[in-house]
Amino acid sequence: MKTIQAFVTSDNKLFHSEATAAEHEMFLSKKNIVEEFLDSDLNPYKGHAHKGMAKITIINWELWKAQNVK
Repeated sequence: MKTIQAFVTSDNKLFHSEATAAEHEMFLSKKNIVEEFLDSDLNPYKGHAHKGMAKITIINWELWKAQNVK
């Protein structure tokens, strides 16, 4: 048996990577506004796969801003 490092988010999901857990936490904190944007007329990407890619990009942008903009 071995000990592993894991990260638990506020919704009790388990992640092996701190970065992935941070992305998930950012999504939880921005979920409503991101989904409102994705469903709005300003989002040109209406397909399910495209919306998923746009969501990931927006969340990573927000995470990058939180870590790099002072």
